[in-house]
Amino acid sequence: MSMSPADLAGVRFAISPAWEVVASLRVLRDPGAHAVHLPWVTRHRDAVLAAPGLRELRDLVLTPERHLPGFLAPAPRTPIADPAAEFEASGHGDQMRAYWDLALAPYWDRMRGILEADVMFRARRLADAGPQAMFPELAPTISWADDVLSVNRPGPALDFVLGGRGLVLVPSLFAWPNVFVKAAEPWAPVLRYPARGVGAMWHDDAPAADLAAVLGRARATLLAELATPSTTTSLARRTGLAAGGISAHLARLVTAGLVARRRAGRQVFYVRTARGEALVTPG
Repeated sequence: MSMSPADLAGVRFAISPAWEVVASLRVLRDPGAHAVHLPWVTRHRDAVLAAPGLRELRDLVLTPERHLPGFLAPAPRTPIADPAAEFEASGHGDQMRAYWDLALAPYWDRMRGILEADVMFRARRLADAGPQAMFPELAPTISWADDVLSVNRPGPALDFVLGGRGLVLVPSLFAWPNVFVKAAEPWAPVLRYPARGVGAMWHDDAPAADLAAVLGRARATLLAELATPSTTTSLARRTGLAAGGISAHLARLVTAGLVARRRAGRQVFYVRTARGEALVTPG
C-alpha cells in the first residue's frame, strides 16, 4: 500500500466487535490453525455450528470459496465501536447479535481490555519511533520501506494507493496469527493485525490460594488481571470490584513495587512489574 503524508496523518486505531465475530467464526472453521484459542473453541464450536438461527451468517463467513463480504465488518468509525451499532449496520444484525451473545459477550470485558492495551502500546510506538518502527512490529509479515506498507501473504500481489484516505489499524484477538487487509474502494482502508497479549486471553484468572492469602483476594485478583495493561475502569468491568476500591488496592500494589503506572494521554494504565510477574508466575 502506497501511503502519502496525508495517509500517514490519517492513521488511526479502532476496536471492532463485528470483526471479532467474523474472525472468531473463521477460527471455528479451522481450529487447528488457531491453537491459542482451543479452550474457547472447545466450549462453543458444537453449539455455534448446530444453531439453526445462525445458518445464513455461517454461510457468509465459513464457505471456503466465498469472498468475505465487506459489509459484514467495515472499518469502525469510532475508536471503540458499539457492538449493537456495528451489527445493525451490517444488515445481519440479528444473527450477529445472537452469535455474539452465545460465544463472545461473556468474554468481551477481557477482550476489550487486551485490545485497548494493544492500542495504547502501538500508538505510543508510533508517536515515539514513527511508522518505520511501529508498522513492522504489528506482525512478522508486515514491512515498511519508502512510504510503502507491504504485507506478505498467500495469493496474488495487490498494490493499493490509498490516495489520502488514511488507514484504520484494528487489533484483533481472533485474527491471530494472520493479517487482513481491505483497501479497495469504496471501503475505508483497514488493516487487521494480531493483538499483543492474545495468549493471556484464556488463562485461568482465579488467583492462587497462597497468593490470595498473602495479598488478600482482591489484590491477588487485580495482579492476576494485569497480564495486560489495564485502566481502573477496565478492571472494574472485568472483576466486579468497585472502582474506588480498585484504586486503593492498586496504590498499595504500586507502593509494594508489584505494579507500575503508565500514562497514555488522559488515561492511566497499570501493568505488572518484573517483581509482580515473578510473584504471579513463580519458577
